[in-house]
Amino acid sequence: MATTQVKRFDEPDDVYTFEDGKSGADFVTIEDRTVIRSRLAPGWSWDEFVKPQTDGWTSCPEIHHEYVVSGRIRYLMEDGSETIAGPGSYIDIQPGHRAWVEGKEECVLIDWD
Repeated sequence: MATTQVKRFDEPDDVYTFEDGKSGADFVTIEDRTVIRSRLAPGWSWDEFVKPQTDGWTSCPEIHHEYVVSGRIRYLMEDGSETIAGPGSYIDIQPGHRAWVEGKEECVLIDWD
């Protein structure tokens, strides 16, 4: 029999907070699928908050499927191309990127695999 499951980001299964104490991610999982709500404060950047936690990565090796709820985010690809996405945008971003929040508003993203 088919069932319906509901999870809320207000009651996440896991939480990650970046070192700035203002940015973070809420994780909700149903069966083997995880969806992430990222809350990135103005000034947040991949170079400052993610890169130092890696083993020398120069860019993000992950694929992201993201929906921008609010704010703006800029992606710089290794080939030099750039993209800025704002509210209502769906982004399919391949490995080899760096990112940072554009402007003075928090950027909220929904990311899934």
